[in-house]
Amino acid sequence: MKIAWVSSWPPRPCGIATYSQELVAAIQNLGNEVHIICHTDGGNEIEENVYPVLENNSSVFDDALYDTVSKIKPDAVHIQHEYGLYTRGNNDYSAGLLRALFRWRVEAKFPVVITYHSVGTALDRGQKFFTDISLKLANAGIVHEEYQWTNLPLNIGRVPGNVYVIAHGAKEAKPTKNAKEKLGLEGKKTVGIVGWWEPNKGIERLIRLWDKIGERTDDTVCLVIAGDARPGSAGGQITKPRVLRAIEQSKYKKRIKVIMGSFTPQRYDQVLSAFDLLVLPYSQASQSGNLAHAFALGVPAVVNALEGLKSQIEESEAGIAVPPDNDYELERAIAGLMKNDDLRKHYADQAKKYVTNEIKWSITAVKHLRIYEYAKKEMHKELEITMTDRRVHL
Repeated sequence: MKIAWVSSWPPRPCGIATYSQELVAAIQNLGNEVHIICHTDGGNEIEENVYPVLENNSSVFDDALYDTVSKIKPDAVHIQHEYGLYTRGNNDYSAGLLRALFRWRVEAKFPVVITYHSVGTALDRGQKFFTDISLKLANAGIVHEEYQWTNLPLNIGRVPGNVYVIAHGAKEAKPTKNAKEKLGLEGKKTVGIVGWWEPNKGIERLIRLWDKIGERTDDTVCLVIAGDARPGSAGGQITKPRVLRAIEQSKYKKRIKVIMGSFTPQRYDQVLSAFDLLVLPYSQASQSGNLAHAFALGVPAVVNALEGLKSQIEESEAGIAVPPDNDYELERAIAGLMKNDDLRKHYADQAKKYVTNEIKWSITAVKHLRIYEYAKKEMHKELEITMTDRRVHL
């Protein structure tokens, strides 16, 4: 098949870009042709079939998107959607994307699939509107978790018959050899958090709890804070100084290591490979690519029991989900696991099994191809109905 893939794309520092790159590679490995339509900061000169034409601040955003896809003439269009990815402001719910969707539906007749990366249990008014209208214009929608699919009717006021659940994929990867030694963590047991430093990530909270965790664990247990503020993120610029200040004020700051940077895939794997336990004390999240990648490297996790994070832990049985905003339970889970090597190993084995049997990219890619085929059939049915209607009216 020939697929037009609409998304952010590396080197743009974006989780959706990384997700797209890995899933596209798996789809291509199955013999398909994929064309990438991305923002102007994506792609490089040596990449084929990458079109960096999207500018959120452009008044002709939908024209650039529509025209580029029309030139490709794909068998299916697949859009990766996250709020803020195709907008000019916080209150703009992807209006340009909706206009392009409408034109594809009415004029071009390309089958369209949308993956919704930002679907919570409760959507606000604008999110409800976008989700409802976009699902009516698209042939198929994809969400990553069962709870997202279950709660859609409560949010949009109808039961959509074209939404499917495909879990966030992960690459099958071997841990980086001697990762701890390369990062100066030799002989240490490491609790880690990795990713962009944003207000919802709970990094300050974890550092604050480290004083109590430090008292319950020995000197071989250390905390690794890896990442940085996202470029251009107002929340990140507020969070970064607070994180660094919290580290400086920690009673056990000598047992905290900061690895700062926007990581290449190789560096990212190296950092995660050095973790004995990933902690995600997020205050808000639908699902986590960091969690899926950790599982691929055999790293168990402790997470706040929020929507997608809770679902990923329950499905994988590769860690512990604690009640949100319960510092005692979070502290207890981290300290307890760092003192129980056998239980951590059990969770690590479960993580690897989950990736191999359920969410590795090769499995996920096949599921996407089935959705594309379904979307093509649905579009053909609609075209046949339209032609019949015209004959009747004539």
